[in-house]
Amino acid sequence: MDLLQIWGRNLVKKEEIRKKVLSLREAMEKGEWDQKTRNITKRVTSHPLFLQAEEIYCYMDFRGEVGTRRIIEKAWEMNKKVAIPKTVGKTMEFYYISSFRETHPGRFGILEPDERRPASGEEGLILMPGAAFDHELHRIGYGGGFYDRYLEAHTGLLSMALAFECQVLPAIPQEEYDIRPRVLVTEMRIETRYMEGEKEE
Repeated sequence: MDLLQIWGRNLVKKEEIRKKVLSLREAMEKGEWDQKTRNITKRVTSHPLFLQAEEIYCYMDFRGEVGTRRIIEKAWEMNKKVAIPKTVGKTMEFYYISSFRETHPGRFGILEPDERRPASGEEGLILMPGAAFDHELHRIGYGGGFYDRYLEAHTGLLSMALAFECQVLPAIPQEEYDIRPRVLVTEMRIETRYMEGEKEE
């Protein structure tokens, strides 16, 4: 089987996994979603990468994603700068906000920032969503490649993905261009991908 065939089969399999996992996530009851989001929020906001970062780049949750509103509020309470994304075509850029009043419904109804203060993307912690993950921190996104391209262009950012346990599988297909997050946080665990030369604490 040549590389093109393998790539094509992986795309089909990724779409099947994405569809199945997102249906599980979206079927979660509100009370369960609230409790699991609270657990994840506590893990994120007490994590050393969050505590040490001066800037937090964070998605705005949509369609059952792990909630991020309290994480953003906590960052403001700790005097951190917060930036949220806006997508145009195939590009995604982040803009600083100091209040949720500086947002408005944008593409697909997702809250987007006013475009007054563009973020540099030079350093900080980026909190990213995803459809599915595995224990090696491979990630299946939503098919647009926005975070893969953004992280490829902004290598100074550390990355942390947020997901519910129902989104974590033993293994998922991977492509050469896929970028894995440094850390994955769920309501039950924190998984860290250690870089070469680092030691697990």
